[in-house]
Amino acid sequence: MRVFKYRGGSKEILRRDLQSLVKSQIYMAPLQSLNDPFEAKIITDGKTFEVSKILSLIFSCNDEAKIKEAEKGFSEILKKFIEISLSFGIYSMSKSYNDELLWAYYADAHRGFCIEYDLEKLKEYKMETEPTITVEYNDKMPIITTLDLFNLEKNKQLIQTKLVGTKSKRWKHEQEIRIVTGQTGLYDYDYRALKSIYFGYRSEERFRKLTMRVLKGRGIKYYLMQPKDSSYEFEKIELDDPFINAPHYLFSIAPVDDGIPYFDNITKPYEDLILKAIEIVRREPYCDKVIDAYLSSSKGTKENPVIYVTYTRSDGLIRNFFIAKNEILARKMEN
Repeated sequence: MRVFKYRGGSKEILRRDLQSLVKSQIYMAPLQSLNDPFEAKIITDGKTFEVSKILSLIFSCNDEAKIKEAEKGFSEILKKFIEISLSFGIYSMSKSYNDELLWAYYADAHRGFCIEYDLEKLKEYKMETEPTITVEYNDKMPIITTLDLFNLEKNKQLIQTKLVGTKSKRWKHEQEIRIVTGQTGLYDYDYRALKSIYFGYRSEERFRKLTMRVLKGRGIKYYLMQPKDSSYEFEKIELDDPFINAPHYLFSIAPVDDGIPYFDNITKPYEDLILKAIEIVRREPYCDKVIDAYLSSSKGTKENPVIYVTYTRSDGLIRNFFIAKNEILARKMEN
């Protein structure tokens, strides 16, 4: 899925944003810093008679002391969850790159730029376990009921969505999608998640050229937004990249562990494919060392088998890279 992030402001802010692109980092902002004052505002349904009715079924009695104690316990659980939620980091994006209001609000009246990400790739490197929430737009604030509290662990995603994934319908045009992390701060991502940059039609040519220069070799496409004739809409015009022939960013060839690959009766018929798959993975930007390679038993078909190559990533984590025969044969490799 492709998502978009609008950026703009003073020259200092633009330089900071450009530096983040160079480092392949995004900043997960605290909820309190977001521009909607109603962020994370909810209505808590704490009517005593409702709690009493439900708890009475659990305790099979009308022990008022027990009911009051449990009611207080639920309130404390909810309070703690909200406090934790307020420490979440939020990265807000849109499904649209050509909304004139977003260009005006978040891209310095069209002097800034808009970043296009592959959402799955963006999360893959350091945020793969973090939730993605599509914002819902309503006329009323979300309500957390007593039923939501009975199994807090089971309903955590629901309550989280209510807290950080619900906004007024006045924001509906933003078509917002959010990555939610456990804490705020900078997060690294695979540079290949960055697909395109759209420059505002009032952006300076000097800044556009600087952006292309510092991001050279990454395979990024560049566009300039222009108003359509006789229309309130914008269209994108692709720009020539003067650094199109620059060497590939982060290109290297990683070593292979001793004894890899090992061929047995199962893998011997696929020797050429496995060797080519290893060579492909050695050239992955974040591959530190290839440590295993074998034929996948759960993926692929007899006609199009899948090879998996295990490697240590530059951050020390171990990953499996799955690649099918047709992809292997179609892949061109750099020396």
